[in-house]
Amino acid sequence: MKQFALKPVVQLYSTFSQFIEAIQPRPKDCIFTVKFLNDTRFKPLSLKSSVLLFEDYGSGEPTDVMVDAILADFRKLDCQRVIAVGGGSVIDIGKLLTLKATGSTLDYFNKSVEIVKEKELLLVPTTCGTGSEVTNIAIAGIPAKGTKMGLAVDALYADKAILVPELIHGLPEYVFITSSLDALVHALESFVAPRSNLYADLFSTGAIRSILDNYKIFLREGRKATIARLAHSMMIASNYAGVAFGNTGVGAVHALSYPLGGVHHVPHGEANARFLSAVFGAYLARNPTGRIRELSALISTTLEIPAWQDPWKALGQIVDMLLPTKPLREYGMTEEEIEIFADGVVENQQRLLANNYVALSRDEIRDIYRSLW
Repeated sequence: MKQFALKPVVQLYSTFSQFIEAIQPRPKDCIFTVKFLNDTRFKPLSLKSSVLLFEDYGSGEPTDVMVDAILADFRKLDCQRVIAVGGGSVIDIGKLLTLKATGSTLDYFNKSVEIVKEKELLLVPTTCGTGSEVTNIAIAGIPAKGTKMGLAVDALYADKAILVPELIHGLPEYVFITSSLDALVHALESFVAPRSNLYADLFSTGAIRSILDNYKIFLREGRKATIARLAHSMMIASNYAGVAFGNTGVGAVHALSYPLGGVHHVPHGEANARFLSAVFGAYLARNPTGRIRELSALISTTLEIPAWQDPWKALGQIVDMLLPTKPLREYGMTEEEIEIFADGVVENQQRLLANNYVALSRDEIRDIYRSLW
């Protein structure tokens, strides 16, 4: 039985200049990035590589329509290597660029065409959240379905996952918070997933401890002033969480967040944060004595709280200090969408629901939405 895999080679460079010197961009490279990074980092180098910019195709989190437009332009280029530098959306699209041109984005996601990787792939994250640089997963919004979908195939693994902490020194506070909360959810869901094992646990527990320790510093010492100081450890923690959930999967927190993000364009990390306490509360109510007991003890120890204090309440308070709670209605979700979203999760997110700590029925999923609405 397969226990664990770490496919990409992971490289770490302290600075952007060290990274560029190591990879030596070539004329037959395609750099896929965002305008800010191109203007401030790549343009001054006068590279001969092709460049595609995320913003030229839209804004917000990507949809299959947006990705199709990027694929159409990319397929006109004669590129042998893809270097994707950016947040989770850029990295996920970068993975799709390396695939043989057998169909559209939706064809890939529906697995209705052959999926074959044919180009070298370097992934360079510029947030501390998705961990996508080490997973075989790509996510995109599918407006026709009113949700997001994920594709998980080994053809999406990068050849190199490259960490450059300097690239997140100036990360806006909101992006730092929401992306790192996404990483925390990855690690928490990985720890209690049915496929969790001793190897993945090394990475999920390392991520949980590091992220929570960083949050204590962040909240104690003045938030914005500490981002650059925490960049290295938070980027590593995000990478650890990516390794963990890449092997075990994530569950209901992600599954329930996808319709909220897909329909109302709530950033992924914030959407996950909204469902974290409610989903794990449902897990605790159903089975408080399994793996979740170990996870509760890990949270208690890391947060240094007394034995009598509820670790999930303490964690919820930290999340609320970082990103104050809002009811789902304030994101634009209607009461009618409670039932619609519950149906959509059951219909479209079985890949994720299979990773739940305990099975949740359609009505239990609906009740979580209702409790947060």
